[in-house]
Amino acid sequence: MGFLDFLFDKEKAQQRRIKKLQKKLTHMYVQAAERQYAAEELRSIGTPEAVEALISRFGETGPNHTTDADEKQFVYSVLVDLGRRGDTDVVQITKDHLKSTEENINWPLKVLSDLTEYDEMVEVLCDLLEASDIGYRRNPEKKQELMLRAAEFKDRRLAEEVSRFLEDDNETIRFLAVDAIMAQEEDDIAEEGLRERLRKEDSIRTIQKITDIFVDNPGWTIPDDQQEEVDENLPEGFGVHKKGHIYRKRS
Repeated sequence: MGFLDFLFDKEKAQQRRIKKLQKKLTHMYVQAAERQYAAEELRSIGTPEAVEALISRFGETGPNHTTDADEKQFVYSVLVDLGRRGDTDVVQITKDHLKSTEENINWPLKVLSDLTEYDEMVEVLCDLLEASDIGYRRNPEKKQELMLRAAEFKDRRLAEEVSRFLEDDNETIRFLAVDAIMAQEEDDIAEEGLRERLRKEDSIRTIQKITDIFVDNPGWTIPDDQQEEVDENLPEGFGVHKKGHIYRKRS
């Protein structure tokens, strides 16, 4: 056997070991100690494949919610530790994972939050939002989590990406998008998007939220040719003034 054959066989053996450890780590009905052992071994291996195996734990939910949360917290800390050591590009591997999955993105996003600077995290969120559509999704979990995360940042590009989701098929996503776009403090983008939403929205709670925002921002106005349509869609007790701003009617 030549030296290259030896290296190849060693690499294949490690890949098989990582797969076995991943299977144990993501098996929710083996003993917790076995999963802990698997996580520790994957930390010791520390290769990109081991990092991917560790990330896969976030996609499983154990029957004991306390144990499940503790284990995910531990895997998260392992990944952050590996990322800070710098031997493996945990950040890029985590980014690639987030692009490829539609569920269970909260913990991977937490990993990135600890390993990236503010601007890079904004870029991550923008890229993920840009890759998401506003059509129907049976499980809108990813979009929901992205709306919640976006509300923690302020950036004009992020405001532009979030504004698309004011038109999402899912009412909860539209509701969260209102908060997310207001958090960006980009009034021109927010006013335009929310004004358009007032004409179309059919959810009472979302209409009320947007109406309250317009009342709190008297400089935001409704164009003359849209005032009648918007006025008809406002909650009871609110109206569009002839000058265009929305006001609360007196009792």
